[in-house]
Amino acid sequence: MNGHKRQREESAKMIETALFELLKEKDFAQITVSGIVKRADVARRTFYRLYKGKEDVIDCYFSRLCQNYRSTYPALEKYDLDQIARDYFGFWYQYREFLMVMNQCGLREKLYYEISRVSEEIVKNRISCKEVRNGQEVRYFAYYSAGGFILLLHHWIIEGMRETPDEYAQKVSRAISQFIAPFFSFTETL
Repeated sequence: MNGHKRQREESAKMIETALFELLKEKDFAQITVSGIVKRADVARRTFYRLYKGKEDVIDCYFSRLCQNYRSTYPALEKYDLDQIARDYFGFWYQYREFLMVMNQCGLREKLYYEISRVSEEIVKNRISCKEVRNGQEVRYFAYYSAGGFILLLHHWIIEGMRETPDEYAQKVSRAISQFIAPFFSFTETL
């Protein structure tokens, strides 16, 4: 990695850290770019070289989380609800403090939007099963599946993420399986 790229990444990390520290102190609406750059100890022009505005800091952070998820959890050979739930909730649990802060500081809608945006990509990547040939069908299933996982994560955040990721994933996959298994056995007899 060249020096310029490393410096950009370090500046971005300092800006993100400053924003997240400020979010612990006040609502997002009260935070200014001036306050962020002061806390980060970077020049205002550095901020605008990296971001369009304070919302963009969060967008970029979530995009990086999505890339991290994709590199950590590759596509599965076969769709496995239990594995996907454990991986999904385990991944987000690492960022529990950040998610809880966003939920509490007036960014609940932004949090929901960003999780929706990255979860679609995450789920699509996990279900790239070899036996599925139709990309359109994979996309539809990813939308459907991501929607459920997003709402489950959203409610887990609202409830304070008290359960461990494994406990929550087990509870979720057990509940979902109770409804899916009878449906599939019913449709197979038709």
